[in-house]
Amino acid sequence: MSAPSFSRILVPLDGSRLAEQILPIVSGIVRYCGGELILLHVLEPTPPAQVHGEPHLATTTEAARYLEDVSRQLATHAIATRIVIVSADREAVATCIARQARALEVDGIALTNHGRGGLHGLLFGRIAQHVLQRAELPTLVVRALRTHHRALQPVTIQRLLVPLDGTRESERALPLSWHLASCLLAPVVLVRIVPTLERLSLSESAPAVFLPSATAALLEFERKQAEQELQRLAATFPTGSIVRIIVRQGDVVDELAQLTTEADLVVMATHGRAGLPGWLAGSVAARLLERISVPLLLLPINEG
Repeated sequence: MSAPSFSRILVPLDGSRLAEQILPIVSGIVRYCGGELILLHVLEPTPPAQVHGEPHLATTTEAARYLEDVSRQLATHAIATRIVIVSADREAVATCIARQARALEVDGIALTNHGRGGLHGLLFGRIAQHVLQRAELPTLVVRALRTHHRALQPVTIQRLLVPLDGTRESERALPLSWHLASCLLAPVVLVRIVPTLERLSLSESAPAVFLPSATAALLEFERKQAEQELQRLAATFPTGSIVRIIVRQGDVVDELAQLTTEADLVVMATHGRAGLPGWLAGSVAARLLERISVPLLLLPINEG
């Protein structure tokens, strides 16, 4: 198996300041880890007049002028870029992005999550989640914040947070975490959240009602086992890496949201469920993205 990499990255942009919010983060990774950003704009067959309150890029000329301006500004920070403009025709934008990612053989995709909110966004998912599903590539996502300020300067990523849940699937985030920690010279925090009696699932809570003491003892045993497992995984990181472990008890999303206040990047594996199925399945990544401003690097788990 080849060594993991996140250096050839596709960055879809729609011309808005909101979409550009991913650029400082992904540029910071490329600046230290090497590689290039492929700036992509997808021309829609019937584009709206505006996107997020700004003029929409409706023609190839407008898109080229915009992407070239972004490319020039990134070049001042020694960030290598390439420009790609494609037409979606009748294809969904997310599907088009995923197709281009495969055609260009990129290592991953980076984009701002700024789709519709409310019930419509819940039911039909957001572009970022659909891209993750369709491309099946590591996808760097940040939740958009309303701003008119433009900032393209790369940011320095100083700490990685890697949530694990005790399954082999969640450990798929580790090789890329090792790679990023090495080239970014960033400490890593491996974290595991185990439940409390109050946070047990519906199927688990029935025994707890009748055997609360035994259940509490089992949860304490799980906590200790989690610490030992994280210690084992920490020992597999490259020599010289700074790795901490944290085990907490409580609600997974609540605890992770608190921990992200001291992190610059979260790296985690996810099934990438979008929309209502993901909400019903309690997708940690989707729920976490709604709560935090720290970027998430999501590695899809193939369920096939």
